[in-house]
Amino acid sequence: MKYTEHGLQISIDELRRLLTDAENEAKYHDKEGCIYIKGGEKPTITQYSVYAECNPTNHTYGVR
Repeated sequence: MKYTEHGLQISIDELRRLLTDAENEAKYHDKEGCIYIKGGEKPTITQYSVYAECNPTNHTYGVR
């Protein structure tokens, strides 16, 4: 996964892994069953907790 002039580039394998991680977060860590994609210069993919006091999961953390 990396930022390009066209946006966030994600390989098909990385996307599969991201979806598996998001499904596991929803199943085992009380996260929502959906992800939020925010555009801009540094797009992010975030998954929020079903409880307000918990931190969201940033699936684009560490993207170069």
